[in-house]
Amino acid sequence: MLKRILYVVNTTKEALEAATFVAEMAVIADAQIIAFGVVDTSAAQRLMRATGEAEAEIVVRLEEDTWHYLYDVEDTCKGVGAKIVLQQDEGFPDARIASAARKFKADLVVLPRTRRTGAAQSRLEKSIMSLIERLECPVLVV
Repeated sequence: MLKRILYVVNTTKEALEAATFVAEMAVIADAQIIAFGVVDTSAAQRLMRATGEAEAEIVVRLEEDTWHYLYDVEDTCKGVGAKIVLQQDEGFPDARIASAARKFKADLVVLPRTRRTGAAQSRLEKSIMSLIERLECPVLVV
């Protein structure tokens, strides 16, 4: 029985598209969605080295972008009558997602599929596999 669905929201078009599926699934199961965004601090450090911009400024911009996507997902979910709460965290995504799944006692973790190719796709697949190994609940990639 699904009561809590941890939906990992990233800043991609695919995350917004998958929100409708997650919302409809939550309504059918009468489950609550925890829309969860992670600001990847390692990405902020890479951007700092590449741009010379202060890390704090980059993190603030990444946080704002993540909240924007979380609010868009919230609108989608509320539009179909799904129960939803929003959460954001900072750190290494795999660790933060696993921690959130435990904290919120998620029955299911849903990850949006991304359309990456080459080395980026390979890194993403390794990240998903690492995450699956850390979680105690099922993972659905949509």
